Amino acid sequence: MDVYVARQPIFNRGLEVYGYELLYRRSLNNFYEGEDDSKATAELINNAFLVMELNDLTDGTYAFINFSQEMLEQEIPFLLDKEKVVIEVLERVEVSDRLLSACKKLREQGYIIALDDFVLKEENEALIEVADIIKMEFSGVNKVKQQQLIGKYGNKLKFLAEKIETREEFQQASSMGYHFFQGYFFSKPAIKVGKEIDGFNANLLRILNELDQKEPDYQKLTNVIETDLGLSYKLLKLANSVFFSSRFEIKSIRQALVRMGISEIKKWVYLLMLKRMQGIENKELVKNCLVRAKLMEFIATEFGKNNKLDFFMTGMFSSIDVLLKRDMEEILQELPFNEDVKNALLGTDNQLRQSLKLVLEFEQGNWGNLEESILFKKIPKAKFMERYTSALQWAKELEYLDS
Repeated sequence: MDVYVARQPIFNRGLEVYGYELLYRRSLNNFYEGEDDSKATAELINNAFLVMELNDLTDGTYAFINFSQEMLEQEIPFLLDKEKVVIEVLERVEVSDRLLSACKKLREQGYIIALDDFVLKEENEALIEVADIIKMEFSGVNKVKQQQLIGKYGNKLKFLAEKIETREEFQQASSMGYHFFQGYFFSKPAIKVGKEIDGFNANLLRILNELDQKEPDYQKLTNVIETDLGLSYKLLKLANSVFFSSRFEIKSIRQALVRMGISEIKKWVYLLMLKRMQGIENKELVKNCLVRAKLMEFIATEFGKNNKLDFFMTGMFSSIDVLLKRDMEEILQELPFNEDVKNALLGTDNQLRQSLKLVLEFEQGNWGNLEESILFKKIPKAKFMERYTSALQWAKELEYLDS
């Protein structure tokens, strides 16, 4: 049976990733239509802990996992490592002595308990006494009621604002006393302010211009890179990494360039451009862009496309406007992309754009939209999940290579 796992980041006030809520469905055909919560969670646990590597999905942070009333009362969460998971109590539970006892026992053993989509009612107030974190839908619950709840319990519990979509919402939630924030709140530009493109330094642009020639000159590329200590160090580190494993150590810039080849050099340059824009507040978005790039490359391979690099770059630069807080059209005037890539990034419907849309839907766990995707139906689902896990690991390994 195919099982789909995506993740949504949860940030602390310092905009560091505290954990990921693992998003799942048993199949694309049952996009929440009264599906069995217990079975869905059981399948998620099987795949996240046994089939995949949990650390690849969470980067060593907490995995927020929903648990049904049945699973809580049967003490299923005790099977999981308390250092790696946060137990989410679904909003659909009916408060009972048995449920409260199970949650209390989990807390006593050191597990973190979160109440999902919490709205205070007389019948569920007792849950607050066994909780560590209260999650509230920021845009869906009255702000006055949110503030009252935080004011009453904020000194005892942590509060998590869900569905934060913009930086303004993040700032508002933070000022209200929220401790954690969930949602793709860097997925849309909040403000339009010019920002210098630090990553587009002169040497990188010189390399790109040479790579764009019909027959790039390796000696010219070598000359440019050798004048830049930082570029030289990173290139040699990459050439000697597991990505280009060899019995022989690469010792010169020219040797490294020949070893990698034009296509991989282009990827490396674009990667450096992207990573140089990374700051603490957008680190997670940069990581998402890298994962998108790798998944786009997989889609191109799966359908036998010759322009795999175009797919890769479309994914990698899919949020460049958000990173730079500038219009996409303005940014693309400075980059030597072909028209297909530019059109896809500007939203024009073409093969690249359709593939990017698929990747974004998967990233956000929009299984219902994926179900309607003709493109997704043609891809072996188990292979796609395998490539997703590999893409997460690849993005993580790049953190080392960029250090």
